[in-house]
Amino acid sequence: MLKGTTTIGLVFRDGVVIAADKRASAGTFVASKRAVKIHPITDKIVFTISGLVADAQVLVKWVRTSVYRTFLQIERDPLVSEVASLTSLVLHSNFRTLLPFLVHFIIGGVDVKGPHIFFLDHAGGVNEDKFLATGSGSPVAMGILENEYREGLDRDDAIRVALRALRGAIRRDTATGDGIDLAVVTDEGTRFYKPDEINGFLKGLDEAFGEG
Repeated sequence: MLKGTTTIGLVFRDGVVIAADKRASAGTFVASKRAVKIHPITDKIVFTISGLVADAQVLVKWVRTSVYRTFLQIERDPLVSEVASLTSLVLHSNFRTLLPFLVHFIIGGVDVKGPHIFFLDHAGGVNEDKFLATGSGSPVAMGILENEYREGLDRDDAIRVALRALRGAIRRDTATGDGIDLAVVTDEGTRFYKPDEINGFLKGLDEAFGEG
């Protein structure tokens, strides 16, 4: 069973920043160094996945298809909270059958009400916050987020906070590592950053904090 990760989401002034590592582990075995943990649902809503990879991938595909069918018919974009509620119902229904999906999600996106991130647990519990972390490295990441997050961050500062939190988890959690994926969601859509762009931000952190 593939599991182990750190994923991060935080709200900034104009959108949300989503970051995740690339390692999937099975016990102490590194099963993949190229795991994809940030998944678009619409052009302005993304999921991060942690927990059992197979469960998470099946759910992401189901939610993406259901959202497309539902909101294509009514001809409007979904609210982030509506996608969170839909996913919550599926998780809770399976939890009650004693065959739960063993996953945690961060759902991040932008809608007519602004930027939002939600955390969903395997039982269907939903929590909205300004910053979140999931996975085995989340205790380390949350400590950094608690210390450095503030209201009204601009995009670049929010990226730096997310990357510093994720890099802290990579350094302390053996199930987190093998690179970073980074996405920013704004009213213009979702942008996935290239490795050289991410490395540019990391180099800036090294120079600012002496963390290289």
